[in-house]
Amino acid sequence: MSNKILIISGPTATGKTDLAIKLAKKYNGELISADSRQIYQGLNIGTGKDHPQNIKIHLIDLITPHQSFSVAQYQKLAFQEIAKIHQKNKLPIIVGGTGQYIDAIVDPNKLTYSIKPNKFLRYFLNRLPNSTIQKIYQILDKKNFESLNNSEKHNPHRLIRKIEIFFSKKSPPSLLKEGMGVDWNILHLSLTAPTSFLYPRIDTRVQKRLNLGLLDEIKKILTQYSWSDPGLNTLAYKEFKDYFSVGASLADAQSKWTFDEHAYARRQLTWFKKQKNISFIDISKSKYQSKIFTKVNKWYNLS
Repeated sequence: MSNKILIISGPTATGKTDLAIKLAKKYNGELISADSRQIYQGLNIGTGKDHPQNIKIHLIDLITPHQSFSVAQYQKLAFQEIAKIHQKNKLPIIVGGTGQYIDAIVDPNKLTYSIKPNKFLRYFLNRLPNSTIQKIYQILDKKNFESLNNSEKHNPHRLIRKIEIFFSKKSPPSLLKEGMGVDWNILHLSLTAPTSFLYPRIDTRVQKRLNLGLLDEIKKILTQYSWSDPGLNTLAYKEFKDYFSVGASLADAQSKWTFDEHAYARRQLTWFKKQKNISFIDISKSKYQSKIFTKVNKWYNLS
């Protein structure tokens, strides 16, 4: 087990965590979360931390909702947890749908993760309309701008980060030169399904989380934090800002949340399709789990 890592990725509502738990029990594994929403303490119902209490998942509840957290920070902590699990002769199982977190593990030599935020640049760019930010990045790096999909072009946070990286003159140290991840034997399984299969599952889960008391959870969080904090600007929480602030209807908030979850699932599907060295498993097909266990068993028992 000294170099093996199993990754279970895929879009929201594909049952990644339940599957990872089954695999951990069968193959003596420990779970490491790759979910950028579950890092926040107190954001439990909306982010889906409803896994069994007796199951330990590393790298959740890392920060409070008013704190920021970078991919570089995640990468460092993930490497530490992987090393600890390997030292116990157990199998690290990375589970989640945040593509950049997973990418930071499978491709640790990427240089952009450790480029620190440029506060002055962000202060300036955050005050501009997205159309102006687009024009700036297009002028700076036309080739990369044209390669962005529509969602990326309309995401000011991602555009600002790309501009920030463009202006960075410092080449951060290569993690591979430090020996991290050089000889890892990674099996990356990504769960997938047609959107016609995923959307009803997402809608059911949205309603379930409302039934579990999401509104009360948000109300409690707002006694300590504000809507401008990073944690409350995440999916499953930001959609309720108008409900709590200006009395918008619950139906409108729920509809917006469902719409955003659908859009997020599409972005995740697009992200993972672009990645290399992934085995895709269609969960809409019968006996898909037996296919997964066959793959894992063969890989696990190879020296």
